[in-house]
Amino acid sequence: MTGLFDLTPAEVNLVTALAKGHSLKAAAAEAGLQFSTVRTYLNRVFRKTGTNQQSQLVALLKSAHPLPR
Repeated sequence: MTGLFDLTPAEVNLVTALAKGHSLKAAAAEAGLQFSTVRTYLNRVFRKTGTNQQSQLVALLKSAHPLPR
């Protein structure tokens, strides 16, 4: 996935958490990051993938590449 959309490891961790059904706040807490930092990561992922909604992002990533469990 890092190669497919040029996501950073932090961005991959975020989208993996979102794909598992975690909220953005839960993903931030799990990663030990500020909510604002995770929100910035999400906006970067949206730009890189051409998406603009979390549900759209998760659907795209699941169809493009199996996410780690």
